[in-house]
Amino acid sequence: MEGKVYFSQRLEEVLFLDIKKESLRDLFKIYLNDDVYMPIKSTKIINSIKGGNKMDDIPLSFFIEGMFYVIGIDDSFRYKDIYIEMLSNIPNSISFIKAAIFNEVKNEKYEDAYIFLKGLSYLEATAENYERLFSLAENIRVKDKTFKEEELSIIQRAKIIEDFSAPFLYEAIIKREEGDFETAMYLLNTYISKGGEQTPVITEFHHSLKNIVAYERGKGLLYEDPDSALKLLIPLLEEYGNDATLYYNIAVGYRILENYEKAIYYLNEALTIDDALVEVVNELGINYASLGDFETAIRYLRKAFEATKSIEICTNLIMCYINSGDIAQAKNHLEIAKKLNSNDEVVKELEQVFNNM
Repeated sequence: MEGKVYFSQRLEEVLFLDIKKESLRDLFKIYLNDDVYMPIKSTKIINSIKGGNKMDDIPLSFFIEGMFYVIGIDDSFRYKDIYIEMLSNIPNSISFIKAAIFNEVKNEKYEDAYIFLKGLSYLEATAENYERLFSLAENIRVKDKTFKEEELSIIQRAKIIEDFSAPFLYEAIIKREEGDFETAMYLLNTYISKGGEQTPVITEFHHSLKNIVAYERGKGLLYEDPDSALKLLIPLLEEYGNDATLYYNIAVGYRILENYEKAIYYLNEALTIDDALVEVVNELGINYASLGDFETAIRYLRKAFEATKSIEICTNLIMCYINSGDIAQAKNHLEIAKKLNSNDEVVKELEQVFNNM
């Protein structure tokens, strides 16, 4: 099914002629039990006929081009194996289609060039042809993201070539774009282990992936293993010192470890970079509350609540008012919380607290 969906409309450009098996035997040195429908790109035959040629005078090159084209569009096409055998029996068919591919690229018809080259790859499955396929696929996918599945299909085909590293690199690029950084890192390491060239671009790609993976792993470990999370996150400050979210995540790790002073330090650093991050303001409130400085905590939590109207921040604010002894404001904010979500479990618990006062 490779390419069948993406290029399905391209088959409409192909005219299929019912050719007698005897004629095919003479032309292609192939013995068949039945007649076969032979493909020609319709524009070719129409122009030929308009030029005064009869159907019997159709150049063999039209059929060669048509067969490569159909194979490249649909690898499950009924006559695929027959076409491949025919093309194998035609001297210079490969050099002919390579010239056609060159002209398509020259004229910036990248999809047609890709189709012809993919058809060629079934006859000549070389690393060189796949490298060119990847290059064309990248060119097409940049303009049309729906081409991704087609590119992935040829990447999987290319992996069967022994000691061929390129497919792993191109798959790594796609996985990075998808946000699957762990898989991208694995694929890039595979590319390198298979002897892939480590250019400055590849080195930078590997380095950036390594940092991103460390970042993602660190965030994932924050609540489960904050010590390990911080060991991954803190070294990233050397390169990502302007990332307010990184400082925020480090602060969360320290807060979970109950090192509130350090958490506040990193949160203030985050605010100097981006003072609009509400989660940082909220986190400051939580840390000051944990230190027993409820007045400062209330100042930050009020600011965060005004920006978000979050039920969670509102309940944190109520607890701070209770602990600071400001029962009037606590009750006032409980009414606000009930309007936001009267079914919230924390709201119900706080309401019970006031009922028992």
